[in-house]
Amino acid sequence: MTTLPKPEFSIELSLDDIPPQGREISFEATAAERAALTKRFDLIELKSLKGTATAKHWRRLGVALEGRFEAEVVQACVVTLEPVPAKLSEKFKVHYLPAEMLEEAVGGPGSEREIIIDTDSEEPPEPIEAGHIDVGEMVAEQLALALDPYPRKPGVSVDEAPASEPVEEEKRPNPFAVLEKLKKKD
Repeated sequence: MTTLPKPEFSIELSLDDIPPQGREISFEATAAERAALTKRFDLIELKSLKGTATAKHWRRLGVALEGRFEAEVVQACVVTLEPVPAKLSEKFKVHYLPAEMLEEAVGGPGSEREIIIDTDSEEPPEPIEAGHIDVGEMVAEQLALALDPYPRKPGVSVDEAPASEPVEEEKRPNPFAVLEKLKKKD
């Protein structure tokens, strides 16, 4: 079994630590965690990442994680590469089930069972690994989803992109001109 490296922002929660009424978790990323997430998501800076989440038992063996986070990020403008600051405030809700149950539902590797996908339903549950969920990694994934994929500095259009070096076109002889020369020789 291969052990994956620990995520940059990790808050492990054991299912045994979730009481029947649920458990609230407050979090705030440290400077080192923000620096690692900045690198992971190719940001200029992640100034802050904080919020709360509540974990409750769901479907007897599962967990429902509902939370909210706020983040201050600085991304590079896709046109000018200048800094584009943004404040994010997002809510999320994720369900978890034991990994074994998810493998059974899909039929396991090499299964011939048909998989039905309901496009109107919620996202499929995430796996619970070794009796733990990682609240921090889920927050990091939700942050990634909330980032603007094409950040643009206000008022900047694609026409204002810095001009690149002019590319010299390769001059090729016209194939018909070559044929014309052959025709004249005859």
